[in-house]
Amino acid sequence: MMEGNNDYIIVQLLKSFLGNPKSEHDALNKKQWQFNCPGPTCRHDVDKFNLEYNSKKKAFKCWKCEPVYSGYVHKLVWDYGTKEDYRKLNVIFPKETSRSFKDKVKRVKTDHQLITCELPKGYMPLGKKRNTKLYELAWNYLVHDRKVNPSFIDKYQIGYTETGPRKFRIIIPSRNTLGRFNYYEARSYMKDPKIPYIKPSGDEVHKNDIIFNENFINWDLPIYIVEGVFDMFRIPNSIPILGKEISELLVEQLLKHNCTVILCLDDDAIKKTDETCKLLTSLGLNVFFIDLTDYKKDISKIYEDHGKEEVAKALMNMKRLDLETEIKKKLKNE
Repeated sequence: MMEGNNDYIIVQLLKSFLGNPKSEHDALNKKQWQFNCPGPTCRHDVDKFNLEYNSKKKAFKCWKCEPVYSGYVHKLVWDYGTKEDYRKLNVIFPKETSRSFKDKVKRVKTDHQLITCELPKGYMPLGKKRNTKLYELAWNYLVHDRKVNPSFIDKYQIGYTETGPRKFRIIIPSRNTLGRFNYYEARSYMKDPKIPYIKPSGDEVHKNDIIFNENFINWDLPIYIVEGVFDMFRIPNSIPILGKEISELLVEQLLKHNCTVILCLDDDAIKKTDETCKLLTSLGLNVFFIDLTDYKKDISKIYEDHGKEEVAKALMNMKRLDLETEIKKKLKNE
């Protein structure tokens, strides 16, 4: 039996106890799958699809579970499937094979600058005015609702769609240091809250394999770590991690350039901020933490308050916080 068919059979096996995935589009060729996580931290979430399974790597990870729930497919089936499920998996993909497979995956490491991505079909630059109602909606959402400075539209090549699989969305591209597109976020500019964010499929590129808009980062200046793409527009020299989990690739680059790091994650990510701070500090980096409570309405004031002319001057005006004390205080108040 062909490997692609085996991949699909394993996914069907996972569906038997995880339920239906978020999408089954192009199921026979699909590599990145999203399921609702059965773990104790998020098993009661409805349609959050926090658990991602990569059928190529035969590995899974839940992005919400504390501690992180991850591993190879055998662990997932053992934990939540039946004995018969586990027996079937070992027929399709024997455990001994998975060990050699794991070693092989570890040895292969692609230069992240070589990863590229096509912008979605229907993409049109928002900087080029069009006399359509949808253009007006997209412009108003970005500039008036999201408060993005119009000067950033051309600089970051922000676009929008009226048609295609990503229709009715603002397209925020990412470019690598060579100026090539390597990722994008697609945010709905319609009022319907049910329209989800859409990223490139896992088959194209995963968010942890790139650094969002690295083309605009000066590694010699302090690096602000933020969660989302709209935060990136408000704080110069910031990197959105597109969630709450800092990737191994980003950690590698911060170490390579011996960066000063300023964490600006949301209040609901205080535990993850704690973990990230301890990790980066243990690796020898100079790490600061900014409490976002006072900046909920306008995160851009962080930059004004902590070094308006140059990001580098931020350190001169920042009060070094006792991170553990501050974080424990916030955790106690939750």
